[in-house]
Amino acid sequence: MFETPFVFVDIETNGGSGERGRIIEIAAIKVQYGEVIESFQTLVNPGSGIPRWITTLTGIQPGDLAEAPYFEDIATQVYEFLSDSVFVAHNVLFDYSFIKRELAAAGYRYNPKLFCTVKMSRALYPEHRGHSLEKIIQRHGLLTQHRHRAYDDALAIVHFTQLALEQKGETLLRKNIALQLKTKSLPSNVDESVIVSLPETAGIYIFEDDSGAPLYVGKSINIRARVRSHFATATSIAKEMKLSLQSHNVTYIQTQTELEALLLESAKVKELQPVFNRKLRQTKTQHILVKDRAADGYATIRVESHNLSDYHTLSNVYGVYTSKNQAKQALESAVRTYQLCPKLLGLEKTKGACFRRQLGLCRGACVGTEPPSPYNARVETALERSKIESWPYDSAVSAPISATRSIVIDQWVPVAIVDHEFDTYTELMSPFDLDTYKILRSHIRKVHGQVTKWSRHDTE
Repeated sequence: MFETPFVFVDIETNGGSGERGRIIEIAAIKVQYGEVIESFQTLVNPGSGIPRWITTLTGIQPGDLAEAPYFEDIATQVYEFLSDSVFVAHNVLFDYSFIKRELAAAGYRYNPKLFCTVKMSRALYPEHRGHSLEKIIQRHGLLTQHRHRAYDDALAIVHFTQLALEQKGETLLRKNIALQLKTKSLPSNVDESVIVSLPETAGIYIFEDDSGAPLYVGKSINIRARVRSHFATATSIAKEMKLSLQSHNVTYIQTQTELEALLLESAKVKELQPVFNRKLRQTKTQHILVKDRAADGYATIRVESHNLSDYHTLSNVYGVYTSKNQAKQALESAVRTYQLCPKLLGLEKTKGACFRRQLGLCRGACVGTEPPSPYNARVETALERSKIESWPYDSAVSAPISATRSIVIDQWVPVAIVDHEFDTYTELMSPFDLDTYKILRSHIRKVHGQVTKWSRHDTE
């Protein structure tokens, strides 16, 4: 805005994200000492069609793009125009991520200083709640002819910045510019003060949207550093970009140890069901592989649906899946890899030999040709990694998690946290959970030699 050139940029895209996202229009307006000194705009051929809703939103027709240059054809021109200037956009990480990726594909490394007009609006006009470009245009009476076209939207943020300079003064604007240039990776809607206030200790963090609803739950031994790392990769990882654009706040819960953070993360994901935690989210009903033995001695497997919190014969569970289809796919893979019988694994219903036996791909357990002993051994080998391990102790045990803290576990369920320094005992009311089981099993294996038998009398 002042001595250094600022280049105000806006892009229109095909609506895709990640590698599928393509620029279809780009505009850039260079400003120095408060005045427009140069501008650039062009449509861009994305190399594929565009959805109808993009045409409805922008007015750009597929035919308009057919004769437009590909980005690689204008990459040099774009790079030279943007270089040596502060990169400015509304939700700057979004526009920058697309341009950075396209320039990288053309062989240009582009890493400018970033300035976001959403952050500027939030900082200089905190009395207003909405800071979208549409609301800013309406609130400040900015004139624009073609919304959702790159040049007109870029010009709108130029006019808004000039208006902010006039209304709020040079001192406040310079102060906001200086702050943003130091914290360029932070998302537009999250205050720097929120990030600074995060602890550098173990615990979980929760990204929230503008209504306070949870978007993502994570854990770390250094909450502040981990949160910053999400935002630092937002311009190169599509999921992080989506999370960054939707985040308005970050809250946290501290824990004493990393293991406690892991357990709390798993529990909170299931409680809050945040949209970005697909891997840890879990419905009450799980689809499990249950092992049995037929009268003739052959191992059989069947798919059942249960709430594992109420299922007590875990030693017979040979796999846990979120859908019946996943469970069947696991069995089909075992059949192919270990030459197991699909009939005995519940994948075929037939009175005689299974179909794979007729093809010479089953060793004949279904018709008694292969003895039970070698067949059952292959079943164990095939499903060993997905099997729920039997509880290896005859009672509850105490396992250290730090120099002064231990966790009490019984049947793969966390029972309590014991603080030996302060002689406290905190009960954990947790049912059996697959993710918790994996966390505890890994920890037990790590500290196996330090595990001791436990009873409630130990804390009395």
